[in-house]
Amino acid sequence: MIRIVCGSLLKRWKQLLPRCGLVIAVLTLIFTTGCATMDGLFKKSDAEAPSEEQSVELETAQQITQLQSREKELEREVRSLSEQLKAEKVARDSLTRRLEAAQAAREEAIREVVRIRARIQGMASQAEASAMFAEARVIIDRMEEEAFSAQALEDLHLARSYMARAKGALGSGNPGGAAYLFDLIPGLYEGMKKSDPRTIQVNVRIAVLRESAAPSAKKIGSLYWGESATGLEKNKDWIKVRSASGQVGWLMRSQVR
Repeated sequence: MIRIVCGSLLKRWKQLLPRCGLVIAVLTLIFTTGCATMDGLFKKSDAEAPSEEQSVELETAQQITQLQSREKELEREVRSLSEQLKAEKVARDSLTRRLEAAQAAREEAIREVVRIRARIQGMASQAEASAMFAEARVIIDRMEEEAFSAQALEDLHLARSYMARAKGALGSGNPGGAAYLFDLIPGLYEGMKKSDPRTIQVNVRIAVLRESAAPSAKKIGSLYWGESATGLEKNKDWIKVRSASGQVGWLMRSQVR
């Protein structure tokens, strides 16, 4: 009985063995092919993925492109601003020439009035002209105290020139001409007061604010280009100012306008 059973099992095993070998062979082939395929995919992926050096080069190239584009934009902006500046300079030069011509014409008109008054008797007496001289001198003293801005200083300079010419006319026996020149000074003062004569602006990159009117004085602050301040006092080449923040100190006159 045992022999019969063993013989049956052995026969069955012999029948299954070839089939198992075929299955094992098929599985081996599939596994080998799969590994080869995966290895190829990984190699392809590694080949397609950029290296760290290539990534840095790519990023650098992009940055260079962006900077070049920005540089071109700035170049266009600089060219546009330069053209505007040239146009403004031309317009400013034209206005300057017109202003100079108008000032020259006005001066000629004033001289003509003075000459005419010298020929006309009774326009003003010596006493009247002298009284006007005293009044004009008081006004000029006020202008000297209040004039800090560039425009106010120009008005002061013009008032002084009228005063000198009026004194000359008065001394030469032309009280009418002197009275006319003296009479121009109050008008300059009124115009100066309307222009905010104590307000000045810094015209250098950095203006050092010092404790007293001396280059060696202690530095107490700084004002920058375009900043405004209020003039308080003058001392030769120095101006005492109050800044917008309330700080009080001395600036060199050449640093403001």
